[in-house]
Amino acid sequence: MKRQNGKKKTSAKSFDRTIYLIKEELKKEDKTLHAGLEYIKKHLDKLWEHVAETNERLMDLEIQSNLMTRLVTTICIERLKMQTEVLTKLIRRIEKEAIEDSQIMHLEQLYSLEHDEEKQVKHKHKTKDAKPPEAEPPSI
Repeated sequence: MKRQNGKKKTSAKSFDRTIYLIKEELKKEDKTLHAGLEYIKKHLDKLWEHVAETNERLMDLEIQSNLMTRLVTTICIERLKMQTEVLTKLIRRIEKEAIEDSQIMHLEQLYSLEHDEEKQVKHKHKTKDAKPPEAEPPSI
């Protein structure tokens, strides 16, 4: 009987020790999580400040763009004696070309990103005996 009681006391002590160790680990994890949350909160606040500054700059740029547009329009009509119909056709052509240019730039950017990703994948899986991949013609 004493052995059983001794085992029970030992197992109870062992159980208490295990609970204590678990509590200590949880306290450490809690501290780590709180530190991580504080770090994230601090950087999130900085990001929101940056967003606010960027929005202000964007508004300033929009105002400057509108002023420049009015100035160019005034110069074209009053100084260069352009007719409004000719000016509107010119503006539409410029807008169309700007859209086409931005689309081309977007496609070039996508192609370069695709190309960069392929390079990274090739370097990750490169072995001594691997054959170089066959070049495919670019699809347009």
